[in-house]
Parts: sequence; C-alpha cells; structure tokens
Amino acid sequence: NYLDSPLDSRSLYESALTHVRASRLTDAELIYTPSQIALAAFALVAPELASQWSKSKLRTDLSTPALSVDTLQYQIDLLKSLITSVGCPPDIEAVREVDRRLKLCKNPEKIVGSAAYLAKKAEEEKKAEEKRNKKANEAAAKEKDPFDQESGKVTLGLVDYDDDDDE
Repeated sequence: NYLDSPLDSRSLYESALTHVRASRLTDAELIYTPSQIALAAFALVAPELASQWSKSKLRTDLSTPALSVDTLQYQIDLLKSLITSVGCPPDIEAVREVDRRLKLCKNPEKIVGSAAYLAKKAEEEKKAEEKRNKKANEAAAKEKDPFDQESGKVTLGLVDYDDDDDE
C-alpha cells in the first residue's frame, strides 16, 4: 500500500507536487481544471491509488448523465502525456534570448531614470512652463489700469459719473 507510512505519503506528495510544477510550464492551466491537473500529477506518481480515488468520486447512478471512468481516464492520460512531454524547464540560453528581445521592445521613455525618460520629462516641464507663462501674460494683458496714467484720461466703466439728467 502506498500510504503505509507518513514518510511514503510525504514522498508521494513531493513527487506529485513536482509534476504540478512541471504542468505550470505547459498550457495545461488553460485547458484543464486545477483538480484534473492535481489528479494527473497524482496519477503520475501513484496510478493505482489515483484510479481508486477517481472511481470512488464518480457517480454510479446511470439515470443522470455523468462523467464516466473511461472518459476521465482518457482526459487524465492526455494531461499526463502533456505534463511529461512538454513540462520541462526551458533552456537558459533561450530564456536569455527572449529577455534580450523583450528589452529591445521596451519603450525607453517609460523606463524611469533612462536618458529618454529624463528628456521627455524635461520637455513636458518646458511645455508646462511655457503654458504657465502664456497664461500669466494673458492675465496681465486683460488687467488694465482703470485710470490710464499715461494719457491722463479716466476710463469710464459701468457708471457714467458725468450725468446731466438731474436737472
């Protein structure tokens, strides 16, 4: 029996966990449910025990449509072959090559601290300063002195103080 000692059950668990980790390197997570992946990993370590467990969980009532043992076993076999054939770590040099390519695809203007980022921030600050100066100049131009000091004339506003209609 597989589970005679705690040491055996611990080693079975560790072996199954290794297969689960290997499944993460495949597209199994996109195709199968987590419980199916766990069962396949367990079936790779202890096939008889996994088969007994899956048979105990399936319904035996034939009046309702249910997953059959054969269908489940077929799916688990497909998943086991996927894990064992594709679930190996990639070559380090291949990973480095992909990493180099990804660095080339990065937008240097979005990398904090890069020369392009600093140049973009300086340009944005320059534009913001120009906008502030333009706004300040427009506000100063709109604000006129009501007593035109240079010509000596008083600019009339809303009230006409030279009203002769009082007579």
